[in-house]
Amino acid sequence: MTRLTPRVPGTDAETGPGVPVPLEAHEDLVIRERLADPSLVDWAVEVALGEDESAERRLAVPLGGDRVAGQITVTGWSQALRVLLALDGRGGFPDLRDQGGRGDAIDDPRTISWGLNTNLAEPDQRARMWGYHDVGRRAYEAELTLDDARIPVTPLPDPDQFERARVAGIYDVLLDGMDNYLADRRFVQSLPRADADALTVAAIISRLHMRGVIGRLAAHGIDQFLDLGCGVVPCPSTSPDQDEPYTSLQDIVSRHHSTARLVYADYDPYVFGASRTAVEEHPLRPEWVQGDIRLMRQFLASGRVRHVLDWRRPIGVLVHDVLPWIGPDETVSAAMTVLRDALPPGSAVSIVHATDLGTNRMSRLSAPFRAEGITFRPRDAAGIEALFGGWCLEPPGLVPPHLWDPAHPHANLAPNRAGALAGLAYKPLTAAAPRVEEEKGTDHR
Repeated sequence: MTRLTPRVPGTDAETGPGVPVPLEAHEDLVIRERLADPSLVDWAVEVALGEDESAERRLAVPLGGDRVAGQITVTGWSQALRVLLALDGRGGFPDLRDQGGRGDAIDDPRTISWGLNTNLAEPDQRARMWGYHDVGRRAYEAELTLDDARIPVTPLPDPDQFERARVAGIYDVLLDGMDNYLADRRFVQSLPRADADALTVAAIISRLHMRGVIGRLAAHGIDQFLDLGCGVVPCPSTSPDQDEPYTSLQDIVSRHHSTARLVYADYDPYVFGASRTAVEEHPLRPEWVQGDIRLMRQFLASGRVRHVLDWRRPIGVLVHDVLPWIGPDETVSAAMTVLRDALPPGSAVSIVHATDLGTNRMSRLSAPFRAEGITFRPRDAAGIEALFGGWCLEPPGLVPPHLWDPAHPHANLAPNRAGALAGLAYKPLTAAAPRVEEEKGTDHR
């Protein structure tokens, strides 16, 4: 029997240590995170799919433990032949075979398999045969539904949480929307009038801030956008020529780019149902992703997020009015670090975050939100700036949202009325970010 040789990360398993390979860092990470026995990756074979040094390489993981099957899908018969030759005779790759392609063209995808046959297995059973743990199986199943936004890409909160007031519903009430529930309206009505008014003004100022941000990003050449914690997308959309706070992001984006890519993301399943008509009927045809950004690595590595956006080009990410709601400092900091690391150079992150400004102390609202089972954690200026991870803030720096853009409709209001600070920063072009997309026509299991 051929003995397995441990793979040295960052080297070619066939030529020995010291030969650098351009294997995508995320591929190694994703497989490790999904396998019940991640040590199998240490014995994997990195297969070169071309002759030159810059050729793409794929990771073939051997069988072992609960992993009784494996496969790689590549582009064309020439790449398939390279995989077969690289794995032939190696331990951990029994019954190696080319299962054919999905078409007759020379460059159609072809699947190389080893171990048991998974062709007739259901997705969950197939993932079990690949040795994935429970979370890994759910992530794989999510990747099979790239065109079905109803399938979440991460585990979602307990549905019972949404029987009470929800953040998206509360914001919908504050913006005089129609997609909210009795619990949302009762929560706003339970607040002292001054507090409800403060929240309303803050929500309106933040919503109108989007126009200035998108205009700045579009002028910078960015034409794909990811809105994290988007909340309800209004329907019917208000004309972007009006100063209505409920103008949708898709209307604002389409004013600058008629072919832009736009992805909405939220973890509230009710948001998708309320927004579905507005999203599906809009000429821009935005995409929708259900997921929890507290699980940012899993969220970004999911097939839906990876394939909808082009991770080779800059992406504009809106993180508006979401971070105060998702947990303690450690959770927020970790999520933002993963996001910054994953974004391509030249990408931008725009943050709007609640804070105490003078007499308008938003932290006073933490108690009523907590009584409703909702986390609300305003942060000071230093804490908010730290979320940019040292990226240089664009002028005018970290300021109240309505003072960030002189064209904001409420630029004449006192600074403290915003109850929040806003900033925008670009990822340096010299930064080397791990890519989170998978090349079209390829797959690894």
